Amino acid sequence: MEVFELVWFYFTMMMLGLSMAAPPGPINAMITLASLQSNLKGTAIGAGAMTADLIFYFIIFLIKGLIPSELIKFLYGIGGLYTAFLGLLAIKSKMIFKIKTGGSYLMGLIMGITNPYQIAWWISFGIVMLDRFGILSGIGFFSGIALWIFTYPYSIKKAGKISMKVEKLIKMISALVLICIGLYMIMLFIISF
Repeated sequence: MEVFELVWFYFTMMMLGLSMAAPPGPINAMITLASLQSNLKGTAIGAGAMTADLIFYFIIFLIKGLIPSELIKFLYGIGGLYTAFLGLLAIKSKMIFKIKTGGSYLMGLIMGITNPYQIAWWISFGIVMLDRFGILSGIGFFSGIALWIFTYPYSIKKAGKISMKVEKLIKMISALVLICIGLYMIMLFIISF
């Protein structure tokens, strides 16, 4: 890979990780509430959820070789549809502020490891991501998640809350990235026949 291609690849994977971490949902609601108390508490919850993703990433890496190539080709279509669907869900999502926990790393890990959306994404698109882009895709992907879990709590602590305009912008950018990547994977599925 040339330097420009490597930088573009890293940026693309980072945007994918960021777009998966940013949409409003239970984990980001917990991060928001905990961040109002302290940046560290918000980041700890995000780090727990990211650890769940790392666990799924390594499980997929270990079992990918056992999956027949025909099934992986089929997962391109399923993963693409599911990722685009998550993009559409991101548009309709709302920040949930009913959780009454201070938050912790363990809470983020438990929520991440039991989150059906996270599990389904790794089974469908996660396998495709590793098949298509290789193990190096994880560097950019997890950089995007890390960027979110360190900057989001800090910005919440500074602002004291998240404005509706900022929430809408986050949702729209995340949705656009997820939908575009989903459509790209669907296109790869179609041309593979």
